[in-house]
Amino acid sequence: MAKTTLVWLQRELRLSHFPALEKAIAHSERVALVYFHDPKHSIGDANSIWLAQALQSLKNQMRSKKADLLIFSGDFATCFADALQQVQAQQVFYSFQVGEPFASLQNQALNICQAQKIALQPFFSEFWFDPGVVLNQQKNPYVVFTPFYKAALSKLALLEPFNETVTHQPDDWQKLAWPQLRAQGLDKIPEDLLQLQAQSWAQKILKYWTVSEQGAWEKLDFFIRHNLQDYTEDRDFPAIEATSVLSPYLHFGQISSRAIYFELLARSESEPALNYQPWVRQLLWREFARLLMWFFPYTEKTPFQEKFNAMPWQSDAEFIRAWQQGQTGIPIIDAGMRQLWETGYMHNRVRMVVASLLTKDLNQSWLHGLQWFADTLVDADPANNTMGWQWVAGCGVDAAPYYRLFNPLRQSERFDAEGDYIRQWVPEIKALSKKAIHAPWLHQAECRMKGIELGRDYPLPVVDLSESRSQHLQRVEHLKQV
Repeated sequence: MAKTTLVWLQRELRLSHFPALEKAIAHSERVALVYFHDPKHSIGDANSIWLAQALQSLKNQMRSKKADLLIFSGDFATCFADALQQVQAQQVFYSFQVGEPFASLQNQALNICQAQKIALQPFFSEFWFDPGVVLNQQKNPYVVFTPFYKAALSKLALLEPFNETVTHQPDDWQKLAWPQLRAQGLDKIPEDLLQLQAQSWAQKILKYWTVSEQGAWEKLDFFIRHNLQDYTEDRDFPAIEATSVLSPYLHFGQISSRAIYFELLARSESEPALNYQPWVRQLLWREFARLLMWFFPYTEKTPFQEKFNAMPWQSDAEFIRAWQQGQTGIPIIDAGMRQLWETGYMHNRVRMVVASLLTKDLNQSWLHGLQWFADTLVDADPANNTMGWQWVAGCGVDAAPYYRLFNPLRQSERFDAEGDYIRQWVPEIKALSKKAIHAPWLHQAECRMKGIELGRDYPLPVVDLSESRSQHLQRVEHLKQV
């Protein structure tokens, strides 16, 4: 039995279904549960306010068990080495994460542990399958989702549930008590996170969420009881609360994707008619994204399809600003971007539509959109964000064809037929009829009748959608030759 194990938290801010923690408690005399905060490694402001709340929630959980969450703030390499010395760790357990800044931090930790001859053990608990398990016949990673999905389904029997983090002795949690380090202030939420969290925009976002492990399980339970059965029929309609909205909890590891799957299996035993497979497909999209980031980490910055390096993107600050602020004059776009700014979240169907407009109608690089989402989404996961933007832009794996554009008017009329979603987020045109609200510029007589002056009360469209489609097709024509 090791004397002391340091369990390094990155994005698994929970106590249950956490193999690294469970193994550490079972096989160590003492355990230090540690989070390292390095302000140099920015994760986006919306992510940061969720992180602050999640750390506070986890700290409260630990204190209720008379145990401690230790938090070291500052340069990661310095703090990591300091923590190893402070707790006299013989080994470090952690859950492997993909994308930046996690990949860089994990490499730094490896170098430090090797230099100090301290064992560093990764767990792949944030994956369903270890990388290398689900491969094609050529032993290469899948780059198209459907065959990956079929292969993953065939291997679900191999999947084992994580245990809850069960303690076997009454004093097990005392292994995680570090009163002397707590007295030094090494359990305090970092000041820069607290200052960010205190801002009015941050408080506005947080009022929409219960940021805790318990909150994640409550949201899952609500979804299964009320929305799962009709998920397939309702999921694309942004005015309906039909999706789980668990993505930020999954991103921060406040609930395990694998634990969700086994919860679905358990529920289906008592409810045989429970239609959970369509949602499992969506969870496997998340798994697909993580494995792609594992095998192709360069895609955070570079298109998977190299020919898109020749794409003649513009960089128009006015277009980008109008898109970011929900002032494009295209209601479904503006509704989505305003929902994002208000809540830190956007419905997935609308994410695809706003991404298509930015990259294909406005001809702005997918990297602009990727960065804005990374800054403003509470669920800004490196793997999902990268895959999503490259998919819509047409430059990723299994991507939407580069000649396909999401027509925002058709999407709006189909998935927000009554205009309820638009009215919620674009109130300046809420008086318009369900026919006019999708494209006010085509119904200017009604706008005038309702006292709405386009260009004053609500913008005219920043782009002619028919013309922009033709221009996009012209731009990508030369890619066929690349």
